[in-house]
Amino acid sequence: MIKQAQIQWFDGSPVSTEFDDVYFSQASGIDETRYVFLQHNDLPQRWLENPKSTFTIAETGFGTGLNLLCAWQQWHEYSQPDQTLHFISVEKYPLEKESLKQALLQWPELTEFSEALLSVYPPLVSGWHVINLPSLKTNTGRVVLHLYLGDIHDWLNQMTAKVDAWFLDGFAPSKNPDMWGPHLYHAMARLSDHHTTMATFTAAGDVRRGLKAAGFTTQKAKGFGKKREMLYGTYTASQGPVAPTWINEKPWFSPEVTNTPTDQHAMVIGAGIAGCATAYSLARRGWKVTLIDQNKGVANGASGNAQGVLYAKLASDMNIQSEFYLAGYLYSLQLLKQMMPKRKNWDNCGVLQLAFSEKERKRQQQFCEKFDLKDVVIPVSEAQASELAGTKLEHSGLYFKDGAWVYPTAWCEALINHPNITFLSEHKANKLLQNEQSQWRLSVDDIHLNSQNTPIELCADSVIICCAHEARKFSQLSFLPTKPIAGQVTQVPAQNMKLDMVLCGDSYVTPAHNDALNFGATYRLKSENCDITEADHEANLDKLNKNFPSVAHQLNQNEPTKGRVSVRCTTPDYIPIVGSVCEESEFKQCFAELNKSKHWRFFEAAPFLKGLYLNIGHGSRGLSSAPLCAELIAAQMNHEPWPITKTQSHMLSPNRFLVSQVIKGESPTNR
Repeated sequence: MIKQAQIQWFDGSPVSTEFDDVYFSQASGIDETRYVFLQHNDLPQRWLENPKSTFTIAETGFGTGLNLLCAWQQWHEYSQPDQTLHFISVEKYPLEKESLKQALLQWPELTEFSEALLSVYPPLVSGWHVINLPSLKTNTGRVVLHLYLGDIHDWLNQMTAKVDAWFLDGFAPSKNPDMWGPHLYHAMARLSDHHTTMATFTAAGDVRRGLKAAGFTTQKAKGFGKKREMLYGTYTASQGPVAPTWINEKPWFSPEVTNTPTDQHAMVIGAGIAGCATAYSLARRGWKVTLIDQNKGVANGASGNAQGVLYAKLASDMNIQSEFYLAGYLYSLQLLKQMMPKRKNWDNCGVLQLAFSEKERKRQQQFCEKFDLKDVVIPVSEAQASELAGTKLEHSGLYFKDGAWVYPTAWCEALINHPNITFLSEHKANKLLQNEQSQWRLSVDDIHLNSQNTPIELCADSVIICCAHEARKFSQLSFLPTKPIAGQVTQVPAQNMKLDMVLCGDSYVTPAHNDALNFGATYRLKSENCDITEADHEANLDKLNKNFPSVAHQLNQNEPTKGRVSVRCTTPDYIPIVGSVCEESEFKQCFAELNKSKHWRFFEAAPFLKGLYLNIGHGSRGLSSAPLCAELIAAQMNHEPWPITKTQSHMLSPNRFLVSQVIKGESPTNR
């Protein structure tokens, strides 16, 4: 887990006690950043002379964020509205927020940028934090901070990006030898091409020789201030043939990089939280998006309940799934705060995950003993939980300080309120075909027209399927083992209700909204039946009385109940299905040897269906997972840095099911 930086202050500047080194030049840290990293990576001249839609900087050692702030300031001066700067950085020992604030007081000319950074500075939780930095000036490009909190070697192994410029910062090689070494330089080479530059404050011989061995041509320049020399250079080894991306890993996880279509038009099928978030992620990157749904408006499926719960259910051992859902939860919170600041249709009032059994209580206790996530979730006693909730509770639990309830329909409407998004409601998507030019053609029925009318045909280079369990109706996706699970939520009138936050366990109840209390929900396994039943109302009321009696006692249970049934889409491993898809028959033919040995090594690319992506299978946790998955798809389509680890993207891949089916000897689906 993350260990905060241990610092001392010297004349208002932080000094690391871990490394016995300063965070920035005592003379003028801001001038050193501009001289070493901006000037010697030829920024912003490159932004002016060779403008790109995206530019990626990778930095070793976030520290106080000074390098980010200086690059951000220059980007605001020299970028255009359709451009994006991705700033990727790593920090093993992050500064806590108050120390960061104090350190940045050194630079009054950066106050506007410092305050903006502090407003979105993430909780100190290990792993990736993808942060859309606030726009401080009109008619300028976006800036996205990808901050990895953890060890640099883990960061390099898990990063998927093409870097345009390297800032080799961090503490001096003599102070921090674990960072500077062949592992760093060869990882830099993997993430670079022949346009990539690097600069560093040090001119140490080991650094220069290591960079040269990895393929960088380096030069010495006069160092800043009292430093005699520094290094800068260019990656040159990649001017020969470039190895396919799948050479060093399983090919079905690595689609070949292709050029982004010039027209940048995409179709998104399904207007729940996954589809609306995907449309938004693409639209703000300049894509023209046609969003298609068979219902009258957005969020008519599983995303259509009056109140959804936003928190992260974490395993006791903090496995890869927990890391993914924690990252998704934090990203969704950030997105909500930026898009819907007035909190009218959502409220980060907090979520209590109560321990309704001795087994769950011990699991939560073990989790808190092993992992320090106090910036996100803390253990609370029965008395503390009761005080937080404003009502008597009979169990201890975990308190998610920023946990929230959300009205998903309002969030979906906000997401698609973008000039680049065209919403075709009441249009049923049918057959999906790909022509010889790799364009996708979608047959769509207007449900107001009778069956004798000719279906509409839409065309785009890219299609993203977000229609949950209905995705299997397309022949290309019939191999997916998704399952529908219908569930009913109960709603009763609730005036003067005393409940200050969301309560959950094996059921949930949210604070009253619009004078109504929402709670539930039931699970109807393998069912698509959306009929409201009294039996499900009774089941929900029984759980409310059992789990949250103080809440149930505040209700007049003779009041008429309302309900809503929707169908969740789940997967056998309870993990979403996100990313690009392989063609089933060709895949099973190409990799048939997996049936003999699952460790078989392959040296050919997988047969990906160019331009077809999925964002489905989120079950009951789509509010926490779908928006981050939408960012993953948009990053893949735009050849940007991915917002999650490589291992997590493999976990989500649709092609995991094809591999499993080949190993089991299953034939292609007959459709």
